[in-house]
Amino acid sequence: MTGETVAFGFNVARSGPFSTTGEEELRGHRLAVKHINEGGGWVDTQYSGQLTGDGLLGKTVEPVVGDTESDPDTARASANSMIENDDVIMLSGGSTSDTGLAHQRLAAEKEVIFMATMTHIDTLTGASCNRFTFRELFNGYMTARALKPVLVDEYGEDVDFFQIYSQDDWGSAQRDLMKRSLTDAGWTPVGTLSAQLGTRDFSQYVSDIENASEDVLILNLRGLDAANAVRAIREAFPEENIVIPLYTRAVAQTAGGAIEGVIGTIEWDPSIETPLSEEFRSAFSSEYSGGTGSASSSIPSGPAHVAYTQTLQYAYAAQKAGTFDPNAVISALEGLEYGAGIGSETLRACDHQSMRPVPVVRGRPGDQQAFGRYYNLINTTRDAMYPCSEGPAAECSLDGN
Repeated sequence: MTGETVAFGFNVARSGPFSTTGEEELRGHRLAVKHINEGGGWVDTQYSGQLTGDGLLGKTVEPVVGDTESDPDTARASANSMIENDDVIMLSGGSTSDTGLAHQRLAAEKEVIFMATMTHIDTLTGASCNRFTFRELFNGYMTARALKPVLVDEYGEDVDFFQIYSQDDWGSAQRDLMKRSLTDAGWTPVGTLSAQLGTRDFSQYVSDIENASEDVLILNLRGLDAANAVRAIREAFPEENIVIPLYTRAVAQTAGGAIEGVIGTIEWDPSIETPLSEEFRSAFSSEYSGGTGSASSSIPSGPAHVAYTQTLQYAYAAQKAGTFDPNAVISALEGLEYGAGIGSETLRACDHQSMRPVPVVRGRPGDQQAFGRYYNLINTTRDAMYPCSEGPAAECSLDGN
């Protein structure tokens, strides 16, 4: 590869209903590139002696940024332009599961490595897996496994539950995962209803929720949909027990006080006190403390953390391989053992899924939400991990992909 620079492609939602998550991812991506080129953060600690802090394989890394517009077709077109016109050697992003799957398919076609970020659906490292795609974020199967003991401990074993889910592949898949996990625990499903993506008024579902007489309501929703739903439901039913299987700081921030008591899983949280978490938190805050936006914009979120983590994973693997050739980089990524501030992790060779702890949190009351802190950590569990012969991994075959 000629020239003094090499391009990384960051294709995130900069517009549409998931734009807040996309912008958080992008801050993590940009920080990782800065550390690759100039040193700092985990380049000086986690990858000390491996990454040098003066570029990658003798080249300066340049970010190329695209906007998926929260739409899979747009995501594919944007990513394809990056590969064809900007010569990016890797892709990262995918602020939703459908845009992540669009990236995944294109990565296999173009033989470009894709480091998925907020793509949660099981099929990415399950039935649709391919050898060019790697994922740091836990999947839906792991979310259900992490939540099951927490919810049983919180609400007991004789519980009726009702589910609302988004009208897309992720929503229906997460609904089924939660149903299977909780019925195994003795819970009884008393109904479901679907909500169109982009629904603003969730008060239309109040009568269905009331008639179900459930003990716990599970919202398999994301982004603004999740925030709008929890606000409408809290207004109608202030004491409702609510679960959002996967939620982010953006959801909690938008929902405000309505998030109080809501249980769910997150990618990472600044309250996790480990040396690597502190290093990332400090580097991020130092980088963005003088920027525009709310005071919480200098406090890193889960999407920023996963974007930073996966960008450095790719850089380390390329450095170890001594080349940008994707086949050599794939070999260096497979079986990678590392830390990201939440305990030891492994990027598995069998399905390219990270086996990692899963943080479970509970939303704070509105008067305790400050400086980017919207939930309290319940635990960080390793019980969500599973072998290659089970779960989505059992449906993954990387041969020929």
